[in-house]
Amino acid sequence: MTGPGRKEQILDSVLRTFTIVELLAKEGELGVTQIAEEAAMDKSSVYRILATLKRIGYVCQNPSNQKYSNTSKFSRLGSPSIELGDLRDRAHPVLAAMAEEAGEAASLGVLEGREILYIDTIQCSGLIRVNLPIGQKLPAYCSALGKAILAFMPESEVMDLFGDVPFKKATPSTVASCEALLPELRVVRTEGFARDMEESNPELSCLGAPIFGADGEVLAGISISFPRFRYPEQDKAERKMVPLLLRAATGISRDLGYQGPARAPGKGK
Repeated sequence: MTGPGRKEQILDSVLRTFTIVELLAKEGELGVTQIAEEAAMDKSSVYRILATLKRIGYVCQNPSNQKYSNTSKFSRLGSPSIELGDLRDRAHPVLAAMAEEAGEAASLGVLEGREILYIDTIQCSGLIRVNLPIGQKLPAYCSALGKAILAFMPESEVMDLFGDVPFKKATPSTVASCEALLPELRVVRTEGFARDMEESNPELSCLGAPIFGADGEVLAGISISFPRFRYPEQDKAERKMVPLLLRAATGISRDLGYQGPARAPGKGK
């Protein structure tokens, strides 16, 4: 509290911290030396502030060039949502690397009402490709990406979305009702990933994993999609692709400021 004759208590460390935060917001990505020069601070102070902000999830470090940038956790202070463009930009390099290593299509999507909206897709290099264009929507209950998101939402919210909604059968394998979906979502929470085994399209299988934001809430999902004939044995597909999927999902979540435990097959939330 201040008043006549009282001196304001100013913390230089707080001023320096917000100088760095505002500089990163303006420039996007900077190294320690660049920040020190721009902010007229010594490098050791800059490093300590960055290490603290990184520890609590407000900045992240690009492993390829060691530069720092703000995370989406700042947007959570004033807004419950993250811009789709920012999410797509941050996820795209990881998604592309996953698609290349898997040799299959990879997608990023968000929940929009009861549907999944695909906001990024990386095609595989093979002659036979999966058609999941940006902007396409699918019912969340028959998509691995959708089920990966729904599984980490409160069941009460899932019931509010789907409890009284008739499920349209896209294929004979599509889940029939919300009552049938809920036990499957519990398995997803335990295993850390979701399956779509010809549920949205005949002869197409997908594996999906959730993306978490800085506050620990599920924000989006990623998936690997492949024609069934390339992997007639589900176990073989999962042995190859689930580690890639979970590693990518963890990397994107970390970049968004998520500080919770990494998820692996057999480990739930």
